[in-house]
Amino acid sequence: MEQSKQRKSNAGRKWFDGKDEKAVVAKLESVAAIDGSVEDMCSYAEISRESFFRYQRQHAIFRQRIEDLRQKPILKARNRLVQGIDESFGNAMDYLKRKRKIEFGDNVAVGIDPTLQGLLEKANKLIP
Repeated sequence: MEQSKQRKSNAGRKWFDGKDEKAVVAKLESVAAIDGSVEDMCSYAEISRESFFRYQRQHAIFRQRIEDLRQKPILKARNRLVQGIDESFGNAMDYLKRKRKIEFGDNVAVGIDPTLQGLLEKANKLIP
């Protein structure tokens, strides 16, 4: 009796319901590159969110690529911001207010030392 080789079955759900995987991934990446939401990516690629998350769970490199692509617009904006600091004092101050709130922020919290508070209360009692 000959033993037949076990073949991998082609049964099972396709990643993107039969759509070309490379084309779908390219669309997902293009939307991720402009920091689109998962809903935006899936809508543009015409796939379900469930398909996206299932694919992402099975492909760690893809997941990391999407995360990296979504950071690009933020890095571009930060670069533009830093370049624009030279253009105006207002740009520089806005940046410092956001990055160093304690030192440059508008909202300065003024507190009173509890020991000083106690002394003030005693002094107010003594003054008729």
